This record gives sequence, C-alpha cells and structure tokens, in this order.
Amino acid sequence: MIEIKSPAVEQWFECWNSGNIEDLPIADDFTHTSPFGTIEGKKRYLEIVAKNKQDFLGNTLIVTKQITEGTHVCVQFEQSNKNTGLEMTVCEWYELEGDVIKSIRSFYNIGNAEITG
Repeated sequence: MIEIKSPAVEQWFECWNSGNIEDLPIADDFTHTSPFGTIEGKKRYLEIVAKNKQDFLGNTLIVTKQITEGTHVCVQFEQSNKNTGLEMTVCEWYELEGDVIKSIRSFYNIGNAEITG
C-alpha cells in the first residue's frame, strides 16, 4: 500500500480495514455518492453500514494510487471482501474539511449488487 498523505483519508482506510467504523473521520453533514446513490448525513451513513455489515465489513483495502490537491484527495484502491468474496478496483474523490471528510464520490462497477436501508 502506498503512503496516504491525508490523515483523515488514512484513518478512513484504517477504520475500514479494521472494521472499526465508529471512528470514521466524517463530518456530521457528510455525503457519500456511489453507483447506489447519495447518502446524506453521518448518522444515516452509519445506519446503512450497520444494516449491511456483511457487505460493508470484512474488507481489505489496498491503496494503489493517490492524487492530492488542496482539500481534495483522489485514491484508487483494490478492495477484497472476505465475507462476500467480492473483489474490485475502486476510485474515490474525497473532499476534506479540517480534520474530517466532508464528502466522498465513489466510482466502481456494482454489477447486480444492491444495498438495503
């Protein structure tokens, strides 16, 4: 894994790799946009993660590329999930606000996958 230059983004990956989602460094008004749509608010995001633990937890994320410009960070990583067997390449754009992540735009192929919530 390459060195991540943003402490907030580094913590994001550490939390997902460890499964410790309570420490995700996200703003209260956090938004996450992915092929599944947009989730608004930290509370709502964590509710959806909790409802979909099988799919969201058990991941190994390995960063392969990173671009940083001001308060924006773009990271490409390889994701593999021991619970589901899913493996994919993901690209995410992070917008930072102070020491937390304000928003993420996530790009990947979802195939026939669905999340509930």
